[in-house]
Amino acid sequence: MSRARARLAPGTVAVCDLLVCGVLFLVGLGVIGTAPTTGAEESAAWESAGWLYVGWLLGGLVLFAALWRVPGALAHVAAMLVSPCVVVFLPLGVSALLR
Repeated sequence: MSRARARLAPGTVAVCDLLVCGVLFLVGLGVIGTAPTTGAEESAAWESAGWLYVGWLLGGLVLFAALWRVPGALAHVAAMLVSPCVVVFLPLGVSALLR
């Protein structure tokens, strides 16, 4: 009797991480959720987005380690470290090209 094992491709992991980082960036800006009106609310929004980011990073590492998915873990770490740069600098580069 053979058991089918669900496999999650590293590319899928990286795309999901990029989407999560994009959403957390929008949460930090106040686009998603209530818009911060004071400096304290803005700091709290960025802090909560930061905690969610760290939790997603560590949770993914624990999950992939528990499932013995080394390629998935490597893709997760790489995507989580690269995606904030992509989320921030890609729109800046596009807006500079459109000028």
